[in-house]
Amino acid sequence: MADFNEGQLLRIFVNERDTWHGELLYCAIVDMLKREHVAGASVFRGVEGFGSHREIHLASVWKFGGKLPVLIEVVDDETKIAGLIPQLEAMIVEGAMTLERVEYCRLGGA
Repeated sequence: MADFNEGQLLRIFVNERDTWHGELLYCAIVDMLKREHVAGASVFRGVEGFGSHREIHLASVWKFGGKLPVLIEVVDDETKIAGLIPQLEAMIVEGAMTLERVEYCRLGGA
């Protein structure tokens, strides 16, 4: 049976066109998370959403260059996640973050 660790799930909500120093923000965030050796992170592109401006962003085969929502999920222990928050706050001009307590385990690999 797998051994689970207590940890946190950090969800980061940004726009697919947001940038950080000339790079797509979600890519820059994932690069930073990799450098920080987090236990895991995944990026998901939304098909519809809105933010503080209340403008609906919708994926459509007829629309190109949209501003779809992007969700980055990060899992690690509470101490590691707490250390990431200031770095993320410096990178994200507009977006949102949520935290949840989770139990996680790594399967396979290192």
